[in-house]
Amino acid sequence: MSSLHQYRQLFSVRLLLDYYLTEEVELYQDTPDNPMSEVLAEQVNKYNIERDLYIEPTPETVKILKDKHLLFKRNHRGFFIGCQVSDLGGGVFTPFIAMDEAFSLKFQVTAINPYFFNFTNIRLEEELANKDQFIYYFSNRANNIIDNTLYLSTPITGFDNSYAYEASEIFIDASDPLNPQMFEAIENNGPGVFDTNNWRQIFIGANPLFQYVTSLDRIVSRPSVFKHDVEAAAAEILIFLIRDINGIVVKTIQHQTSEPGTSLIECELDLSDLTSAYYQIEVQDNLGTPIPALSLLFYMDDIIYKNRPLAVIECFYEPNENLAEYRWLDQNDSNRLRTPEYTIRWKNRTTWWRYYYPTTPDLTSTILENLDPDVNAPNNRILISSSPLALTQIGREIRVTLGNGDLQLLPNPNIQMIYLENGRIYSELNMGGGFGPPE
Repeated sequence: MSSLHQYRQLFSVRLLLDYYLTEEVELYQDTPDNPMSEVLAEQVNKYNIERDLYIEPTPETVKILKDKHLLFKRNHRGFFIGCQVSDLGGGVFTPFIAMDEAFSLKFQVTAINPYFFNFTNIRLEEELANKDQFIYYFSNRANNIIDNTLYLSTPITGFDNSYAYEASEIFIDASDPLNPQMFEAIENNGPGVFDTNNWRQIFIGANPLFQYVTSLDRIVSRPSVFKHDVEAAAAEILIFLIRDINGIVVKTIQHQTSEPGTSLIECELDLSDLTSAYYQIEVQDNLGTPIPALSLLFYMDDIIYKNRPLAVIECFYEPNENLAEYRWLDQNDSNRLRTPEYTIRWKNRTTWWRYYYPTTPDLTSTILENLDPDVNAPNNRILISSSPLALTQIGREIRVTLGNGDLQLLPNPNIQMIYLENGRIYSELNMGGGFGPPE
């Protein structure tokens, strides 16, 4: 005798890449026979995140899924979790296995497209001599709801004059809620006051603005036992408070130098008795005064640290209303499934486009301008975009007028290579003149 188990979607996560899903209108295919609206709709239909990112539950999550009769399923937009349910009638379903205790499901995201960092505006970290091991952390505690979209990324903040921005990073000026403005760095800049020469406004007139992944979502990855550099504190005694994602202290560690009069250089922290999770370190001196420069946000997990994924997605369940619109069940209505859809969105990278010709090109353009490293050179054979241009799979219309009056469309750069130069990011195209400025 067999039984029929019913499953319904508990929640889903979609991962969106603007390189494929851009909504710009000034692109190649916007013609009467092939309107942009249809082109964009076709892009959505063809979208498949599995060509760029691989998503899988962590080993501990695999066990939780099995114990709670939950299913993990990938799809072209991300993944969803299915739940074995009981049918209450009228299209209302409740979990077959009661969810009485809090737990979380964790998923690691690995970039399998080697050019993912080229066409998304993820920070490149070129300024770090000794790169730390970073991951992006997303969760349904983000409290970042825009136009009914439940983002798992941290809300984009305003301009921060204490932060060193990298070219292609963004911020939102929300001083006028009815007209929020998004700005994108055209080159590396900061810390310092806002300078309009370093920024350009994007998505002008759009409201609401998308909530993209930013450096605010980036934290450090750590194993369960690691060393923390404390030399800057110049202290003989330090107290480490380990706080969980709710800010609750879950462990306290004290370190004291073995030689009086000698400051601590680095301290080993053994957190192997804690579960894999998101934590924050607060460091205090022997008087209990916090030392902010030594604080650290990190995700602790030995396997994650070893695998070095791009990101971790953590989705929490709580048997109450604390997660508000992000919650999976309606506790006030027989614990019926709410089936929320969560979103993570990456903006496509913008670069300066350079075209190299063997001789001076006989053309004019409103998009490109002449550039030559030697202003007195008679052969201005290099053209550069007058502002950064976003990379898209669809392709962008780069129209020039030839000397005989004919119109010509220039090719778009590929995503295989981007170049960092003097704080700007470039894409280059060989029009018969090779790459790089002439010697």
